[in-house]
Amino acid sequence: MTFHNRQSSAHSHLRSLALVVMLGLLSAGSAQAAGSKSTAADARYQKERAACLNGQSNEDKKTCLRETEAAYLQEKQGKLGDADQTQYRQNALARCRSLPEQDQADCRRRIDNPTAVEGNAQEGGILRKSVTIIQEPASKE
Repeated sequence: MTFHNRQSSAHSHLRSLALVVMLGLLSAGSAQAAGSKSTAADARYQKERAACLNGQSNEDKKTCLRETEAAYLQEKQGKLGDADQTQYRQNALARCRSLPEQDQADCRRRIDNPTAVEGNAQEGGILRKSVTIIQEPASKE
């Protein structure tokens, strides 16, 4: 009986050890993912802050820096991210629905896959271009 208890105890310890190792690996993976997310947030913050400092934003410096800092903190807390981009895209596509039906497909194409993008908010807007080449049918002369 004693042998059986030792064997069960050994198996129990091995299972516990395996569980601890698995949890450690999962934590390391999560930390690495969080680290890369944090690095991206830091880089974006530095880029946006530089734009504020050298006057490339559409706001005064004080407001720009305050909003950049707020966005950075929200992203670090997981409150800012892809959901905002999804909402941005949905809003852009909703504006396409106000166009005549024959122009809506071109509008959606400009949103999803523009040929060129020009401008910024400071200049009054962002212009997305999409070039579609249409061959004229041969004349019947």
